[in-house]
Amino acid sequence: MLHSLLVRYIYKIVPEPYMDEIFHVDQTRRYCSHNFTWNPKITTPPALYVISVPLFCGHERYANSALIPFAFVGCCQFRRLFQKNSESSLLVSLAVLLLPVLFHSSLLYYTDLLSLTTVLWALSQPPGLFPTLIFALSLCTRQTNIIWAAAYGCVHFFLLLKNEGKFTAKAVISSLLRLWSLLLLPIAFIVFYVLNDRSIVLGDHSAHRPVPHFMQIHYFFVFFIFSAAPLLGSNLKTFQSLGRLVFSPRKNFISTVLLIFCVFFFTMQHPYLLADNRHFTFYIWRRWFLRHPLCRYLTVPLYIVSLQLFRYTVSHWPRFLVLLYILGTVAVVVPVHLVEPRYFITSYVIWRLSYVDRPLTVLLLELLYEAIVNVFVLYLFLAKPFEWPHEPGVKQRFMW
Repeated sequence: MLHSLLVRYIYKIVPEPYMDEIFHVDQTRRYCSHNFTWNPKITTPPALYVISVPLFCGHERYANSALIPFAFVGCCQFRRLFQKNSESSLLVSLAVLLLPVLFHSSLLYYTDLLSLTTVLWALSQPPGLFPTLIFALSLCTRQTNIIWAAAYGCVHFFLLLKNEGKFTAKAVISSLLRLWSLLLLPIAFIVFYVLNDRSIVLGDHSAHRPVPHFMQIHYFFVFFIFSAAPLLGSNLKTFQSLGRLVFSPRKNFISTVLLIFCVFFFTMQHPYLLADNRHFTFYIWRRWFLRHPLCRYLTVPLYIVSLQLFRYTVSHWPRFLVLLYILGTVAVVVPVHLVEPRYFITSYVIWRLSYVDRPLTVLLLELLYEAIVNVFVLYLFLAKPFEWPHEPGVKQRFMW
């Protein structure tokens, strides 16, 4: 209810489709008019547009308001795989939905909320036809969700093997057969890839070619410590973990050398990054990374700290799950040329929902922190528009 009221207010201030909404709304309204031609500017599949047609033609932003309860339930289900405390599940799920990057995009007609919701629902289910269908819907929302479907398959494959009690050809075949519906997903994805000119991107491929952008994983860890600041800052063991880092000069030296190497060879600047001053990343890049050639290297200690904090927070995970999570996150974000915080949402949420229980005061502090950030961002978005000289009279707005 509150979400729909906020959407209504945003419609009042920003009635016309804004930024990427221009393409999403255009495609949806084509479907509403029974015009099934494809807008070549859209690079992701049409699930959101299809499910919006019955009820939200002309009012597309409300589709995300309708999705909010499903997203909340998906968060609770996934959380309870790790923590059974119902009070904790409710508050943590609320914190996830208030994650600033996700919350802002959910107030507009973007695909992030549907993508996250389908992934969480599928990951929360035992193997079978139902999670396969949910993953299929997820893939029809965002192609990279095949990574999380693969991770889910790997986890349950090894659990089935473990239950067999032996690693034999017969046990492997038996386990694969029990996951038969899930195996249809990679087969369908490969067929799509081949038929789509060996690309996972729909529409215009030119601006979305995969690159070895290894710095993305470090940007993700910085996003992680920014988003989880109340959780990390309120935990004494976090600082003890950093203390151990300070007294590990050999490890620090090796990490620093590797990161300097990574910064030198794999810092990439997508043409869109500095072509659009509506995004916060534009200002971070221009005012810090381009201030001086050394600035990108001065950020190396932050990368080391963020990685150490992440390692501490997953120290209770089985190593296999840590490896799978890292590989999944790398597979999702590293091939992406453009630095875009929205691409980090799913990886962060999976971590957040699996994080250990924190005291009620810490959870309330997290909610307050997110509320403050959201109010600030929405204030900039709604109350501080500006104009481009080459488009007088057209209001531009700040966003993630």
